[in-house]
Amino acid sequence: MNSPTARELPLTLELPSSLYREIGRIVAAHALLEWTLSRIIYILLDIEPVHGRITIREPRTTDRLDMIADLMKLKNIKTGTDLPALRQLLEGCSTQRDWLVHGVWVQDDKYPGKNFLRIASGSWQPPGSNIKVKRRIDLEAIEYDATEAGALRQVMVETLHATVVLRQEIEAALAALPQKSPVPSLLTNPQQGHIPTEPSDPQKSSGA
Repeated sequence: MNSPTARELPLTLELPSSLYREIGRIVAAHALLEWTLSRIIYILLDIEPVHGRITIREPRTTDRLDMIADLMKLKNIKTGTDLPALRQLLEGCSTQRDWLVHGVWVQDDKYPGKNFLRIASGSWQPPGSNIKVKRRIDLEAIEYDATEAGALRQVMVETLHATVVLRQEIEAALAALPQKSPVPSLLTNPQQGHIPTEPSDPQKSSGA
């Protein structure tokens, strides 16, 4: 893959409509992926989505899956989903989605008709080098077209399907769990109908 990085290259917004179309599909698919993961968390916590939006907010997709894995362990829920493999897919989808959302596009006269995506996060190994460098210091520009974007979109859709299956498995596992009795309130004494207080000290006088 060509990677022109040694020269300043002109920025561009003139991308093929096919590439723009795939980028839009990727962004939409990733948003639905985030939504599905959040819904799984709300289901495991047994809270309303509005409460989840206020408290859980919008962590990274991998962080959401980590929450799901921890909650499944607490509830002793097992599924057929390979969570480490799903996490790896989520990491790749999120990283490349971020590239497309936050990267800028450049063109190079040496490669007419080709578009390059500038990336300024993470690290990479420049051509002819045997060490990795930070992209914030040495920018990388990768050749990118609608075919590559379409391949990413397909992976994202497959990852989304895996999260939907995970949700279905978790819902089925939760439905099979024995129903627990409600926990009595620690604030109100149900027999006397008042908030319990600390016992008085009999050695203290009433005027103390």
